[in-house]
Amino acid sequence: MARLIPQPLYKKIVEVIPIPCIDVAARYKGKLLLLKRKDKPLKDQWCFPGGRIHKNESFKEAAKRKLNEETNLNFKFIKLFGPYETMFPDALFGVKTGTHTINTLALVEVSDIHHLKLDKSHSESKLFSKIDKNWHPYVRKALKDCNFFK
Repeated sequence: MARLIPQPLYKKIVEVIPIPCIDVAARYKGKLLLLKRKDKPLKDQWCFPGGRIHKNESFKEAAKRKLNEETNLNFKFIKLFGPYETMFPDALFGVKTGTHTINTLALVEVSDIHHLKLDKSHSESKLFSKIDKNWHPYVRKALKDCNFFK
């Protein structure tokens, strides 16, 4: 199990380098599961479950960990997409340089959402049947790239 980076050190890291992240496009009965974020960046917006990849963790392992941490769900892996890059003017911890991430998208299939339980960083979850023009451009592009809504 990877150890968490202490917050003061993680703040310094976010200030100076891009963060490698995994995002999870979870399909359930043809619909997309998105979560509404409570924190910066993208506070109060619908986003993929996901986050930082730990050292010595594969993309698939990171996707499994993040989806489980954020939703209590498991999945069947389908395919990876990316890389993508996001840059946000805001960040956690009051970082003045914003947030810069390098993202890989894991397309997965979820067979059961009855045990869905959100973590403390999300306010709600929702299943979507099409791309919304109000979503962040990265979310829209990644979904188009993986042909999510065939």
